[in-house]
Amino acid sequence: MTSILRAWPALLAATALTSCVSVPADEETSVYGAFLAARYAGVNRDAEGAANYYLEALDQLPGNEVLTDRAFITSVIAGDLDQASGLAVAAAEAGDPSRLATLFHVADRIARRDYGEALETLEGGPDYGPYNAFFRDILWQWALMGAGRDDEALEAAGEMQAPGFLSTHLWLHKAMLFEEAGNPAAAEAAYRSAVYTSTFRRLASEMYGGFLMREGRREDAVNVFDTYLDNDPSEASILALRDDARRGARAPRRPDIAGLAARAVLGPTADLAAQADMDLTVIYMRMIQRLDPDLAPLHVVLAGTLDRIGLHDLALAEYAAVPDGPFRLGAEVDRIVLMATLGQVDTAYAAARDLSERTGEPEAILLHADMARISGDWSVAAGLYGRALELNRDRGLPDDWRYHYFRASCFLMMDDWDAAEAEYLEALDLAPEQSTVLNDLGYMWIDRGERVDEAFEMISRAAEMAPENGNVVDSLGWAYYQMGHYELAVQELERATELNPGSATANLHLGDAYWQVGRFLEAGFQWRRALDLRPSEDERQALEYRLEHNRPPEHTPVYAAIDAAEDGEEAAEP
Repeated sequence: MTSILRAWPALLAATALTSCVSVPADEETSVYGAFLAARYAGVNRDAEGAANYYLEALDQLPGNEVLTDRAFITSVIAGDLDQASGLAVAAAEAGDPSRLATLFHVADRIARRDYGEALETLEGGPDYGPYNAFFRDILWQWALMGAGRDDEALEAAGEMQAPGFLSTHLWLHKAMLFEEAGNPAAAEAAYRSAVYTSTFRRLASEMYGGFLMREGRREDAVNVFDTYLDNDPSEASILALRDDARRGARAPRRPDIAGLAARAVLGPTADLAAQADMDLTVIYMRMIQRLDPDLAPLHVVLAGTLDRIGLHDLALAEYAAVPDGPFRLGAEVDRIVLMATLGQVDTAYAAARDLSERTGEPEAILLHADMARISGDWSVAAGLYGRALELNRDRGLPDDWRYHYFRASCFLMMDDWDAAEAEYLEALDLAPEQSTVLNDLGYMWIDRGERVDEAFEMISRAAEMAPENGNVVDSLGWAYYQMGHYELAVQELERATELNPGSATANLHLGDAYWQVGRFLEAGFQWRRALDLRPSEDERQALEYRLEHNRPPEHTPVYAAIDAAEDGEEAAEP
């Protein structure tokens, strides 16, 4: 564990919503009512409500150090940055117990190009923990640069040390400082180091390529972008920049001081969020947002963090706030997926349809297809998957096995087995080692008594690849059942219900297997349990039959059925 992570508990204690507030007795009821309401809102992940209640408590007890700091922090998390700006000053004057208000105020001053006050505030700031000190030093150097004190900024950057994973991010910071100071040779050397060492290579490649374009070196810029795209060929922002460089479009403008400062701390803050999602990382991201409100990748990273810590409404707002450009489509897709995850399926379906029709992009069409499939519009979904495949082929992109796989499931639900089988085979040809494809096609073949040996081998391979996947283990058990190996079926189906106890299908299958080996009481128990697990309509009817007749329908193992069919064909021959 790094020293930065060890320092977090102290910072988190400062940002918690459960601290005590010392108030005069005659004001205790009204203040504590609002304070407790704020705590309740915080526990229920209602950042806006918590901020409003803390402000209400602060109105009752102005100047209180704890309430001022809590009001500031919750306003920042809720995204009310104008409100937070004033509270940051008050919290800093009250002692800045969280050590965050001073940094936010400095970010606000840099954004307003008030570099003198930013430097003065930092000079009188509190003692900081490791990450706050790193953040402070970067803001200090950009404020110096903005104030025209280039030499001091570069000297400070040269002496700056960063612990652990933060050190590689200094190359991009220094490169941008050198470029701003008019030293292209030093800037290029630092940009090159940033590209090859940073964990946030997309931003480093964007900034390095943009620098080369501004220097008139478009071919070199294209090489930088191509190198990045070798590992991430679908990154829209780099693709757009490469196209601009190739066709001789105007070079991207260098961001202003605030925008450069934002980019200097974006990578390390994103890395911090990747290590541990918490309210604290949101506060750092909001500081970056104050520096550059239109920084698209920040909105995306911030939205993901907000979603993971349970602030879903704020996450939706951040996805919606991504400006037009290469990040917009991905953000809209993520927003719609989040809506569907939160149970807003109808709204998500309508939004996916609109996005698909408005953009015509394969990614949007695929999302529309997924939402149609989830909503039971099988025919619409199958058509959309086919359209997405055609668009990708037109663009010279390889087929994606998932399009064929999901299209097969749609045809299956439409009772068009021939079309479903053809799509499964396409998916299998593209992804012969995908356990889901092996499992589903093998299951269907065995269930239909077709290509039994091949199907059993496929399911066995899938079970070896995904031994903890309850659906795959269920398929293996059902394959044994269909082949008449009932004891083996019981063994695998018991494991399937352990891995996936909420599966009505697995419990139904286990009930049938128990009956075949003479465990009739346990069979009835499994069927009744399956009926309580939201089975499909076909499964519900099958379960009701079994419970009414105390047995499954007559079962003939697939090999016996095949032999009987072959004997019948031979007998019918003249």
